Amino acid sequence: MNTYRRILSTHKRTILGLLIGITYAHSLLADDVAIYLTEPPDPVPPNVLFVLDESGSMSSNSPSRRDQLVSAMKDIVNDPDMGNVNAALLGYTTNTGNNGPLYLNARTGNFKIIEDNRSAFLNQINRLMTHSYTPTVKALEAAVDWFRNDRTFIDFSNNTMTSPIAGRPEDNKCKPNHIVLLSDGEPNSNTPPSRWRPNYYGLTTYQGTNCASDTTSINQNGRCAREIASWAFNTDLETGTGWEGTQRIITHTIGFETNSSTRRFLTSIATAGGGSFYPAANATDLVSAFQTILTDAQQSIPYTYTAPVIPFNQDNAAVSGNRIYVPMFVPTGTQLWEGNLKSYTISTDTTTSNIVLSDANGDSIIDTNYEFVSSQDHWSTSLDGGDPLVNGAAAHMGESNVSRRLYSNLDGETPHLPLSNSANLVSTTTLAPEDLGVATDDERTELVNWITWNWTAPTPPSGEDPAPSREGSMGAPIHTHPAVVRYGSDKVIYLPTSEGVLEAIDASTGRELWAFMPKDLLPNISLIKTNTESSVPYYGLDGPLTIYKVGTKTMAIVGMRRGGKSYYMLDISNKDAPVFITQITDPNPSTANDAFDGLGQTWSKAIHATMFVGSEISDVLIFGGGYDTDQDSATTRANDDEGNAIFVVKASDGTLLQKLSNSITGVTGMNNAIAADVIPFDMDRNGIVDRIYAADVGGRIIRLDIPENAAGSISGGVVADINGTGATAFRRFFNTPEIGYYNRNGVQYLAIMIGSGNRPNPLDVSVTDRFYMFKDPQVWAAPTSYQAVTESVLYDATDNLLQDGNTAEQATANSELTAAKGWFLDYGTSEKSFSEAVLYNYAVLFTTFSANRNGILADCEARGATGVSRFYAVNMVNGTAMFSDLGGNAATLTGGDRSTVLSMIGIPPTPSLVFPEGDTGMLGKSVKAMVGLEEVTEWPNQLIPIWWEEVISE
Repeated sequence: MNTYRRILSTHKRTILGLLIGITYAHSLLADDVAIYLTEPPDPVPPNVLFVLDESGSMSSNSPSRRDQLVSAMKDIVNDPDMGNVNAALLGYTTNTGNNGPLYLNARTGNFKIIEDNRSAFLNQINRLMTHSYTPTVKALEAAVDWFRNDRTFIDFSNNTMTSPIAGRPEDNKCKPNHIVLLSDGEPNSNTPPSRWRPNYYGLTTYQGTNCASDTTSINQNGRCAREIASWAFNTDLETGTGWEGTQRIITHTIGFETNSSTRRFLTSIATAGGGSFYPAANATDLVSAFQTILTDAQQSIPYTYTAPVIPFNQDNAAVSGNRIYVPMFVPTGTQLWEGNLKSYTISTDTTTSNIVLSDANGDSIIDTNYEFVSSQDHWSTSLDGGDPLVNGAAAHMGESNVSRRLYSNLDGETPHLPLSNSANLVSTTTLAPEDLGVATDDERTELVNWITWNWTAPTPPSGEDPAPSREGSMGAPIHTHPAVVRYGSDKVIYLPTSEGVLEAIDASTGRELWAFMPKDLLPNISLIKTNTESSVPYYGLDGPLTIYKVGTKTMAIVGMRRGGKSYYMLDISNKDAPVFITQITDPNPSTANDAFDGLGQTWSKAIHATMFVGSEISDVLIFGGGYDTDQDSATTRANDDEGNAIFVVKASDGTLLQKLSNSITGVTGMNNAIAADVIPFDMDRNGIVDRIYAADVGGRIIRLDIPENAAGSISGGVVADINGTGATAFRRFFNTPEIGYYNRNGVQYLAIMIGSGNRPNPLDVSVTDRFYMFKDPQVWAAPTSYQAVTESVLYDATDNLLQDGNTAEQATANSELTAAKGWFLDYGTSEKSFSEAVLYNYAVLFTTFSANRNGILADCEARGATGVSRFYAVNMVNGTAMFSDLGGNAATLTGGDRSTVLSMIGIPPTPSLVFPEGDTGMLGKSVKAMVGLEEVTEWPNQLIPIWWEEVISE
């Protein structure tokens, strides 16, 4: 077998000569919401009242329900993440029989911060008892009274309680109020007793509302419970001077080993109270429920919020012909962020060859700071005033007399039934209340009408703002970007959003053709409709979207990112009749070695490729195992139990073909989550993947070698590992590496280039992040053993001594570089890589962002972070400067010429290359490097002979 290399001088380019990274784009951003919404350094503690069942039935089982509750509550109180909560414990039962005196025990006294009063909480938790009956309604009414300044709550022991929102508005106006009501059985004791303390009697009305007595309320036994919760959620408890927003109470319920009627009763309370119902079968379930409620409570702070300006980012756009489709969104202090999609014209300036974006009137859509200005997109008839949410596709959402075609994978019995079939249409006919997590048919109908645009906002109480209309409202494409598919003369734009839907939008009109919402997201419709305050958005479908061909079929697969741990695959060959194919998920996370075991949050884009699987060549999708949320709080490296694998599935139906992990003989080092996109490599250019590179969040680069015949076996291991000891050296990779080939003077290697940065914590300043180039010398064949390049064998190029040093320093630096296995370059304080690198003609181009808090924030204030965007261009071989126009001495290359501060605000996109148009070759023309629409440098007029090497085996 003879192998030879053929040098090609052809350049890839689009019609416009724009290399914009759309057809093979990787996910740019991962978790940067802290940049959009920055909380004060000392977060405000929410007010949470635990209303705990102390009835006799809590003594049932072994261990008893009471003992399991005690265990769970202790876990919560001792959890440092739950400490910043202003809490109180209210136990409830009756003193004697069913109609005996109500026994309400304010066990911890007035509200206290958990982390400052752990001993007191633990002491009272140990004293929880089991006695008599279950006066749930009266306990809930008393709990609401505790929050009210216009009522006095006195417990059974004559202790007078103070409202947690009493005092100065500036100290309390942004503290959310939550009730957590736990019960293990049906309510009772809701009839007037002969004597009472305090004076709570059986209820038939509440605050002027007649209370329903039906099966959901368990007739009279639970009458008025949901009316109390509804009043507490919809009433402003503090309206005096200095108060802002609505001081409401959100009620959550927990059913501990309850029957169906009790679950229905508790669900109705939570739904009416703007909260959630949590079923629990054991102490573990209780801990999970409490953690979820308290975590959400700590994130749901209604700060006074100033939204940041988000500049144009070409990484998130899609180009088709002379149209560019630009997704937009507006961060808010609530769970549902809204967004939009707009259509503009893209072209290149005939004089400067720069990219130009213009609106329907031919005017520029952005200013010199790359912020959007007032413009008219191609789907609108007027200017938008610079508002991202005005006009565009959003303007057509919920238009009058338009019924939304919202589909879900409801019919699980019929494989590949078109979603357009009536069995898969989201409607009151196809969905039961429990499918949406509500208790009644009326609640089900309201949610279905709301999500399908058939909802009319009710008239608000006097003095309150009206509820937002559904018209003109669209979910936010926070980290997703659109893809365009041509159907003959028609085009459809596909876009996942935070509403939890995959949009199909007509490219000619901007109107939604249909939308797909996964079945397991349907219960969250209530959450996004209620849209409570939160510093973290509801993500919905916020993962990467891949459109690809399998034979004659056009397929789509979309992930969830922070929204969950699934991919959803659809056949979109017919633009009007999509077909749901499958959901890719770990069916039982608690069980090892089942299908997709260990799949984490789906951050990694599914890459379409061809590779040998077993004895056959298969059409596959390849994606990283995802993100393990344990990394959110990690300060040093530890192995992950989710995401530490690469999955290979059948492209036609999502069937698992191969899980590449440490469980395979010959593969080692896959210990941390792989959140970024992987790189399938075809070294011999025969169309079959023979290698995969991946970066993990533990700071490793992993190489997997895939045999191209049935007789071979997969091998793999770590080829780079930069993680040091201690928190200050805990560097992580969330970007996809760039790979380049070097061959000079008998030395050849693959250069692996990547920047570090912890995306879940973009404001962190404890780690100095770096850009790396690692040498992989095993270019053409799998190594006999995988040796990890560590920082100790890398050349430190930070000081740029090869150019800036004296003669002796340059000689030493050259010697060290020759012996090194690559190099690294330190970033500045808080500077991180949020984009991939781009390699062209030995120049490595990448961007960074340094986020900083916007000065001192008041307790109830939040706003977007400021920051500095920077562009780098360095030599692949040694990290030195290559362009004299970036920031140093114009006559001499110095370290200052390695980077420049960008004019744009916000996180910068991946650099792009603009090639000259036409077919007359490159001679006498320049290649430009741009970040967004900002030209940062250019190659001088020259013929650049090498674009890629093609290796042909024969």
